[in-house]
Amino acid sequence: MKIVFIISLFVLLPSHLICSSPPFEFGSVSQEDLDLEYFRNKYPDDPAVIIGDIAHGKFVFSNDSRRFQFVFERQMRLIILREEGLSYGDFGIPFYESANGREEVRRFRAHVYNLDGNRVNRTRVRSREGFENEVGNNWKELVFAFPNVLVGSVVEVSYELNSDFLFHKRSWRFQHEIPIMYSEYSVNMPSFFNYFARFKGFFRLDVREQHSSLETFRYVPQVPAGYGSQTRPGDRTINITAYSTHYRWVATNLDGLKRQAYTDNINNYLGMMFFEMTSEEFPNQEPVYYATSWNNVASYILNHKHFGEYLQNASAVTQSLALENHGDDKKMKVDWALKTINERISWNRNASFFADNTPRSVLADGVGNSAEINLLLVSLLRSLGLEAYPVAVSTVRNGALFSDAPTIRQWNYVVAQVRLPGEEPMLLDATTVFPYPGYLPQRAINGRGRVFDWQVNEWVNLEDNISFNLHKAYEVELDRNGNLEGTLAYIWRDFGAYAMLQEAPTADNNRLLDEFAAETGARINDVILEPAIADNDTLKVRMTATFRIPDYAQLLGDEIIMPGLLFESRTDNLLTHEERLFPVVFPYNASYTYSFSLKLPENASIDYLPEQKTGQWGRFSHQFDFFENGDTVFISGLVENLTRTVSANHYSTFRNYMIRLAEHNSGHMIISLN
Repeated sequence: MKIVFIISLFVLLPSHLICSSPPFEFGSVSQEDLDLEYFRNKYPDDPAVIIGDIAHGKFVFSNDSRRFQFVFERQMRLIILREEGLSYGDFGIPFYESANGREEVRRFRAHVYNLDGNRVNRTRVRSREGFENEVGNNWKELVFAFPNVLVGSVVEVSYELNSDFLFHKRSWRFQHEIPIMYSEYSVNMPSFFNYFARFKGFFRLDVREQHSSLETFRYVPQVPAGYGSQTRPGDRTINITAYSTHYRWVATNLDGLKRQAYTDNINNYLGMMFFEMTSEEFPNQEPVYYATSWNNVASYILNHKHFGEYLQNASAVTQSLALENHGDDKKMKVDWALKTINERISWNRNASFFADNTPRSVLADGVGNSAEINLLLVSLLRSLGLEAYPVAVSTVRNGALFSDAPTIRQWNYVVAQVRLPGEEPMLLDATTVFPYPGYLPQRAINGRGRVFDWQVNEWVNLEDNISFNLHKAYEVELDRNGNLEGTLAYIWRDFGAYAMLQEAPTADNNRLLDEFAAETGARINDVILEPAIADNDTLKVRMTATFRIPDYAQLLGDEIIMPGLLFESRTDNLLTHEERLFPVVFPYNASYTYSFSLKLPENASIDYLPEQKTGQWGRFSHQFDFFENGDTVFISGLVENLTRTVSANHYSTFRNYMIRLAEHNSGHMIISLN
């Protein structure tokens, strides 16, 4: 066996071969282990701390399935330090299950320890006390709500997970959002399974060890089938001798890496080891290659029963469906195909890279996962004579790709791409509430995807068309008692219009204005959400409403004091941490503009109006203007970010810019009541 390391690091990773031993013995807790004050003094700002998290993985031959399984054994202990840490008394074990097999949780043991005077009380938790939750995409979770979990409790868990899915060999997370004192992962790998291992982290591993030895394995000749290999019926078990390599990695005394404002997915930055199967090389058999190259990845995916074969079988369904379209305009064909698939098949909220059912049954049932829907869309576009391809995606929730190395298992979503002559390629997703060519839902905007086709195998930028444009126009009138009354008009354009329509396709319950009402106390009426229109290939949505805000302004004698930017003032800087290890990530590029026409009360005049405020940092900028004309004050604002990511190296100066932006929002105007 060979394991190839791809080190994707945020800091330099040297190898330290030092002695390091587990900090606890499962099932044995003393009074000293429950010394709450010791842990609170050591971790003054944390709700809980993981004392130790230790796992070992190995490949074993299963007599029941007559194939290799991966056995994952884990022991973990933590202590609850504060009330906000009580949620760590809930514990879940994710496991995978499909038609090709399942993962089974075995040998589950857990205890909750509490100190009663000088006595240590132990509460035992049994496996039958857990319950299964459906997570989606063939994933389930065995969930436990441990009893008697209090501040000061020590909780420990031990279990074994037996898996038929060698592609899903467990990654190991060294780091969590709470501190961990000791984290260890070791794995024993026979020479006929080959993996890439990828490590990312902001810390240095304390131990990186490996050694090899000859071992004898029971074995049945196997043939590749889906994820991993399967035996041929009737084949006999034989013994083979092969090298097995034992790897061991340890990290100690890691701080928790907590989510901060403008974070895409904190799991992208927690230190962990990730494994990708690249090939199987069994004795006297041709090697089977999976992720050794992008060509091998494409071949595997396009030959897969639940991807390439599904796409091929879809043509019989979509060719007859395509006969319903009678137009010749290629753009209109794209619109029609996207709308047709969207209206005929509802998304079941399952983000999946592989189909579960046949194309015919998906169309007949009118419901499908993301792969089933968007692969049908690709097929329908092709049936209409258009050049279309499936695009593999890792969603925001699934996490960023670990590296640019070939991968099969990191994808969990599929979108479509269509290429029209003389036009830029367009990305499409038919799972959304309001699909529109060229736009993807927020969940799919995550770096890069990849086209997989026999002719085309290349990267695709998923962030090309994510400009969120919103303009707010207010016409308001102020009375002498500080009440505001007027009208508003919001206009979303481009990705802003698309994103808004995914959240609120109607204005029935004023959801779009809930935040405005909550912040200002506004009473809102006459909401009109106009139908979306395409203006010169730009998507646009307009909403209007009337409103009244009682007692909005502050009255001081014969003066009225109001925020200079009225209710568009944003004085909070969410970047409160002085340092940051990972990048600032905004959901999209954005351009926010707004304008106020504020009519003053009769005989009132402006005593003080803020001066123009401007600022810029890189591709971030803002400008606020104020002027009066007769009895009316005119206010305009622009806030732009033309890039969505700021690296951690630039965090300090960017934070200073955001502080300045908040300060520029904080001015007031003073109105004199003559």
